[in-house]
Parts: sequence; structure tokens; C-alpha cells
Amino acid sequence: MQEPEFVTDQESLERHCRAWAAAGRFAFDTEFIRDDTYDAALCLVQVATDAGVVLIDPTAPLDLAPFWELVTDERIVTIVHAGKEDFEVCLRATGRVPRNVYDVQIAAGFVGYGYPLSLVRLAEALVHRRLAKAQTLTDWLRRPLTDDQLRYAVEDVAHLPEIHRRLTREVEQAGRSAWVAEEMRCFEEAEFYKLPTEERALRLKGSKRLDGLGLLVLERLVEWRDDWAQSRNRPIRALMRDDVLVEIARRRPQKESDLEVLRGFPQARNRRVVGELLELIRAVSRTPRSEWPKPHEVREDSPMMKVMLDLLAAITQAVCHEERVSRNLLGGTQRLRELIESHAGRRSEPAALLTGWRGEFIGHRLVDVLEGRSAMHLAGWPTNPRLRIAPRPPRPGDPS
Repeated sequence: MQEPEFVTDQESLERHCRAWAAAGRFAFDTEFIRDDTYDAALCLVQVATDAGVVLIDPTAPLDLAPFWELVTDERIVTIVHAGKEDFEVCLRATGRVPRNVYDVQIAAGFVGYGYPLSLVRLAEALVHRRLAKAQTLTDWLRRPLTDDQLRYAVEDVAHLPEIHRRLTREVEQAGRSAWVAEEMRCFEEAEFYKLPTEERALRLKGSKRLDGLGLLVLERLVEWRDDWAQSRNRPIRALMRDDVLVEIARRRPQKESDLEVLRGFPQARNRRVVGELLELIRAVSRTPRSEWPKPHEVREDSPMMKVMLDLLAAITQAVCHEERVSRNLLGGTQRLRELIESHAGRRSEPAALLTGWRGEFIGHRLVDVLEGRSAMHLAGWPTNPRLRIAPRPPRPGDPS
């Protein structure tokens, strides 16, 4: 392994940043720890270009602003692998989203490599290199870093420029550059990095059994816990676990003793915390019923709806396999349900499968099936089975 340069002074950092800006593209990764803090503690930044790998030490007295300027510069390509968490660090540090991102994990899904694919598998497939991945749980704040840590850090980015070069070539040959560019634009939206409170609340186990007032209490509890944890820079679950949060929203306790009986709530004897919780519940309970969220509806699909979902899923899987696009890039069964409901006029918002590259690739084909304009053909069974979608031949009685 070539010895990487370890940057610990501002002059060296700015010199490298000028070189990376001139190159017009660079790859980066970060190592961070978030075990005991609300915000991830940034421990290392690895940067790779064709000239080699440079390691930036954030624990040194450095101002990383010149580096984040590159990440947010639309003129420079920033290459990552599964880079959402790395960009969260940028957003927190600068208040700005990245620009001109190229995530090789996403791009690989458009040309037959699968999604999501680990960097280990992607490096093996594209550059025929086997990476050592055994340092994930080590202490990245400790100095000096061990040789094994340095090797791991370098390998995390060293091959990304070449992987990017080969993927862009394959994507272009497949005629999918515009699709990839559209998918990368999600990184430029601040909402991508933090779900709305309503969605975060509904993702907690047990939340879908709450009534409208319980859901509203849970949403406010989620916000309250976030504020508490952020103000003390502690993990959000250090104050209250998810299941306790949901249980409080369900019970809506009115006095201190109601909270003391909860198991798994170590703050039950903290009078300040308990007081804030009881006041929050009282305040939310005064909200007019008309402003409560709608409780989650458990809908049982009709037999034919299940048939249609299975049918469209099979078509989608077959088309993805045949055309080498990862099925996971399209989303799950809920996306198909949204398409069916949109086509039936029961949905006001456009279905994701009918917009952008998804509509072009699969959505409009599925609509053609729903409307009887296309038919399925199974051929080659069992040695080389293929499910094809083709225009249905006209039949007597069809409108001209």
C-alpha cells in the first residue's frame, strides 16, 4: 500500500483542495463515531483522485470549510459509495447540500450490478480488487491510527475514481446517463437527510395502532426527544427508547405516578423531564379533533387487487432482469399499489412509478398492461425463460 499523506495543518489542506478543484472530480469517504453523541463525531476524511489518496485529520486544529466548499460546488464531481451519511456531515457543518454527486452504489444498479451493492463486491466486479473490511468497529478517534486502520481507510476510497470512470462509461453505453443524473439529484434536497416528523413517528414500531390524538402526541414526543438530545449532544435513545415513546403516546399519562410505572424509562424520577412530558401531553390534548392526524387504516386488499399486485410485480421483476436494472431502485409493493390507485383515480398525488425515469422505464408499460394495450408472453421455459411485454394484437370489437 502506498503511504497516504496525513493532513493535519491548514496550509496542506488548502493546497490539496486547490488541486482537487483543478482536477474537477474527487472521491471521498468519512469515518465517524456516533455511539455517545447526537451528532456524529467526525474522525477522518479520506479523499482520492487519480493522483492518490490523502487522509484529512479532523481531530487536528483544522478548518474543513475549504473541503466542504468543493463538495457543494456544482462544477466539481463528488464521487461516493452510499454517501448519504457522509453528506449529512457536510450539511451539518455548512448548512448546504452537496452538488454534482455521483454515488457509484446507485449507478451500479442501472447497469446490472445490483443495488444496494457493497463496496467490496463492487470493487471485485469492476476493478477486480479484493478489499479488507475489518475495521468498522474500531476507535477512529484514537491516535495514532494503526496500520490496519490506515489500510482500511485508504481502500475505502482508493478505487472509487476508477470505479466511477468505468461505471459512467457503461451507463452512457446503456443510454441511461439521464436516469442516473435524475436519481442523484436526491442528494441536493435537504429533506432527503431528515424525514418529516410525521413519517418518523409512523416508522416507530406500534405507532400504527395509535388513535389520532395518540399519533399527535407521538409526533410531539419525537420532536421533544430530538430537542432534548441535541441540546445535550446525546444519542436520542439515551433519554427514552422508541417503545417507551409509543407507550406514553398510547397511555397519555396525567400524573407523575403514571410515568413511574413504565419499565425501561430511567428518567421517570427526573422531575424536570417528567414535568415537561406531562405539560406536553396536556398541551397536545387541547388540540381540536379536526387537527389530529388520521389513524392508520389497515386495509385488506381484495382478491383481485392481490392478483394485480402480484402480476405487476412479476412483470416488473422480469423487465428489470431482462434490461439489467435493479428492482430495488424502483421501490417495493407500495409503489405498485400507488400506481394502481393513481390509474383508478383514487390518488391525488402522482405515483412515483409514473414520474421521471421510473415512468419511462416501467410505469407507462404497466399502465399499458392495466388498460389492455399490452400482453405478456412467456417463452423459453424451462431452459431460458423470458417474460416479454408486447403490444396486444387487435381483436374483433376493438375500437379503431
